[in-house]
Amino acid sequence: MGVMHTISSLLITFVLLLVLYALLRGILLQSPANYSTQSTIGNNYSSTHQASTQQSTLPPSTTQKATTTIARVTTQQYSGGNATVEYALGLINRDRNNYALHNVTLSSEPSAQQHANSMLANSYFSHWDTHGMKPYMRYTLLGGRGSVTENIAFVYNSSGINITSTLKEMEYNFMYNDYKCCQNGHRDNILNPWHNQVSIGIAYNETAIYFVEDFIDSYIAWLGGTPSVSDNLNVTLLGSLPNGYSLSSIQINYDVPVSNLTQADFNMSPYNGPYSYGTTVAGIGYTSGNEYFYFGNITTINATAYDINGTTFNVAFGLKKLEAQDGPGEYTIMMLLDNGTAQACAAGACSPFVGATYTIFVDPAGMPYIPSQV
Repeated sequence: MGVMHTISSLLITFVLLLVLYALLRGILLQSPANYSTQSTIGNNYSSTHQASTQQSTLPPSTTQKATTTIARVTTQQYSGGNATVEYALGLINRDRNNYALHNVTLSSEPSAQQHANSMLANSYFSHWDTHGMKPYMRYTLLGGRGSVTENIAFVYNSSGINITSTLKEMEYNFMYNDYKCCQNGHRDNILNPWHNQVSIGIAYNETAIYFVEDFIDSYIAWLGGTPSVSDNLNVTLLGSLPNGYSLSSIQINYDVPVSNLTQADFNMSPYNGPYSYGTTVAGIGYTSGNEYFYFGNITTINATAYDINGTTFNVAFGLKKLEAQDGPGEYTIMMLLDNGTAQACAAGACSPFVGATYTIFVDPAGMPYIPSQV
């Protein structure tokens, strides 16, 4: 019996050591291994030009859904301060400079920080928010008047978060570990030569961090309080462009009415994957001299004004015809700009490109409205 007791004690000790080793190994491997990202790069819009049905559509992006479930946050939450945001901006511009691209400047638009805060506070991971809104919808409601494409990522580590080193690793993974999960969607977004601004969001607690990069193309100087929409859905667009840029076309994309999302929704398609700009349903037609420009494969809405004077444009049109066709929902005006230089194409993004978006929310009565929450 004494021998048996000794052998049993040794076995128990050996098993306990194995359990302790497994626990320690799990903690050590948990940090960067639980890295999850999503991004979208200008999905699903098309460009149709003079008397043509030819389309130019950017390829759809791919995404890797979140693989770690984060429990509802009950501890202190933090937002990235100025120094942390500037550090993240430096990482982004370092990557752009390495590929001979100009710096992006920090945008004053709060879209990225708002979304990072929302994801941390409500314990989800998605381009959609709890109100069912996509990035470009939130961007419009928060005052953005350019165009936006979004990268998001989070890391969970039960042993704690080192903010600067984790941000550095997140940015590195966006750039160099992105192909398998996302066909280099994050990388392409970071290295898009048209981007000239970025809104950065960083939200974290003791064990989780969310990082949002809202890259912005801001080229239009809007005039006269536009873009604007009247109660009967008449739209006015008045603005000016930098020298060398021109208005290529205007298209309208449609999304079904937004609705609140639950935790269960965020685990299902499409909310656990990439987003698109919705469905392209119409384009703005106009007359210039003896030529009539129209869209042959989607509805053409004839402009009531379409005046181009140098780099200044004045465009007006109505959406009632489209609202009668598609009903309530979100109608996003897509402003496609052209620079058409060989240098721009060589850098990886030929024009035309989406230079501005503006989302109009339409209720079941056919009236524009502003959602009470974002």
